[in-house]
Amino acid sequence: MIKNIIFDFGNVLLEWDEEKIVNALSNNKEEQEILKEVIFKSEEWSKLDNGSMNYQDAILVFKEKLPINLKNRIEEIMSTWYEKMRINEEICDLIKKLKENNYKVYALSNTHVAVYEYVKNLEIGKYFDGFLISAIENMMKPNEEIYYRLFEKFGLVPNECFFVDDSEKNIVAGRKCGMEGHIFNIKDFQKLIDELNKNNILV
Repeated sequence: MIKNIIFDFGNVLLEWDEEKIVNALSNNKEEQEILKEVIFKSEEWSKLDNGSMNYQDAILVFKEKLPINLKNRIEEIMSTWYEKMRINEEICDLIKKLKENNYKVYALSNTHVAVYEYVKNLEIGKYFDGFLISAIENMMKPNEEIYYRLFEKFGLVPNECFFVDDSEKNIVAGRKCGMEGHIFNIKDFQKLIDELNKNNILV
């Protein structure tokens, strides 16, 4: 019997759309392209995800690479970019219903510490029973160690867990570790509901 529902952040709880984020940070097309290449597609961005670099060190690197007009805004950009992601209200409502039906709700996300702090302090953050974040754990999906760390940290039984993630490889890895899941499409919320019903999860 499923007792625990685990949610990813990007393109599940929060809409990760690089274009929308850079468009919200600048209305200049050239600047938008620079932001994408220098920040969001950088090696440093991946290091922020896996916890091998902190924000201050990343900012110093970005300052070296950015033109002066963006160099002067990098602290602001790095402290606000995640606020530009749309919060998926359908998932928020689902989480609240799951809690009403006595399920435990957890997060498992490849993301930065700053994003974790942001989500934790949102209104929906109080509904989570725990968070497992790649940058804090220094391990990332789809490596199996992060799933076993999730089970260990929160005392979860794998076959009592259901994982919602937008990446097929992350769901496949979760299944290998004994946890059923659903590959989520942010444009097809009903399919998730159908899958939860199929697994006898009350929503």
